[in-house]
Amino acid sequence: MIYFNDTALESVAPVKIEDVRVSPVQINVTARQRSIIGGADFVRVRDGSRTATITFALLTNDRAARQRQLREITHWARTSTPGKLQLPYFNGYLECLCTSLPEPSLRQWWESRLSITFTTYGNPYWNGLIERSADCGTQFSVLGDAPPLMRITAQIETADTDLTFSDGTNSMAFEGLPAGEMALDLNRQTAAIGNVSAMPYYTYNSAFIIPKTGTQTISGTGTVFWRERWA
Repeated sequence: MIYFNDTALESVAPVKIEDVRVSPVQINVTARQRSIIGGADFVRVRDGSRTATITFALLTNDRAARQRQLREITHWARTSTPGKLQLPYFNGYLECLCTSLPEPSLRQWWESRLSITFTTYGNPYWNGLIERSADCGTQFSVLGDAPPLMRITAQIETADTDLTFSDGTNSMAFEGLPAGEMALDLNRQTAAIGNVSAMPYYTYNSAFIIPKTGTQTISGTGTVFWRERWA
């Protein structure tokens, strides 16, 4: 079964899946060329996007019914924000958008070979289905072969509170925070209390904690949440 946002494609229309192809993560290379001789002084390799293409047959011989089912497949696939795509034989899900819809022939409307493509953007990795957690100050272990999705939440009981979080390498300090629930997104490097940014309270000599795999401890007050990822 193929699920997008927890709804199976097979429940939307009577399709037979012929093939599913998931591309490797695209490699993006940035190089700064030397001014006089050949070569580059600086090279950086970063992960880009990846695609998942689903080829299927629509097992309906009635023309009007096929058109209705294709509209339902389009409604199933189109979203304004990235959704969760779960595929057979893959653990976890891809966070992606539909970037190519089926293109049926108007003349040979009965043709069975159709395809639909999903593309990842900010997150090209397989995401674990379970979000794990640990209290700040306790040791925890993160599996996977890609940096996890990681966030921290803390309940601030009184106004004008100072908070510091550290992994032993980088420390994030906030001074004079108002009361409320604080949410730190370590991947996007954002901080908020409620729906209001808490970055004005971020001290100038701080450095955001970088999400990583392995055994680690993040000191501070609150709870660390992480979702493991694989390439």
